[in-house]
Amino acid sequence: MININIENLQNRLHKLEGVYQSLKSQENILIKEIENIKNEIDIYTKVSTVIKHLLDTLVVDEINKIAGLVTYGLKAVFDDQDLSFKPVIIKKNDRIYIEFKTVHNGHDLDFGFYGGSVAVLESFLLRIICILKMNLAKLIMLDEGLVAIGTSEYVHNASKLINELADRIGLDVLLVTHQPEFKKYANKIYRVEDTINGLMIKPEQT
Repeated sequence: MININIENLQNRLHKLEGVYQSLKSQENILIKEIENIKNEIDIYTKVSTVIKHLLDTLVVDEINKIAGLVTYGLKAVFDDQDLSFKPVIIKKNDRIYIEFKTVHNGHDLDFGFYGGSVAVLESFLLRIICILKMNLAKLIMLDEGLVAIGTSEYVHNASKLINELADRIGLDVLLVTHQPEFKKYANKIYRVEDTINGLMIKPEQT
């Protein structure tokens, strides 16, 4: 009986040693897999950081371009004022938010603070940027959309700016207005007249 028990124990020992060696082999494989995964995580983390930095840089670059165009428009129209456009970039929870500011004489003011003429022009220029960035049809229709640009000098400047942008980027602007100063730089002019036969559209010479 004693010999049988020893034999059984030896058999169990051999089996356990086999299981141990198998587990040991699996342990080594798992250790290597863990090391590989850690290395991949480290690489992906570094790559992600680089890509995020590049994306942030591209976003900032695009925002600066937007600010440059709107500022150019403000200075072209309101040439007697120290105005510029300033998007403020805010990062919260790894996300980028943008607040628009109008800068007057070095002071930041909330977007739309001026209301009227300045906000209207800024909105018009931002619409152009959206059209370009989203590859939309290059057409803007304005039904008295720039009426807030009240003085003759500003309207004259706005007309010149619209004509310049239209030529530069291939933009068509259909402007309905009662302000004759806008005709100065228009490529085509149509007059709407109320006749006994109803409204008639007649071309004018530019």
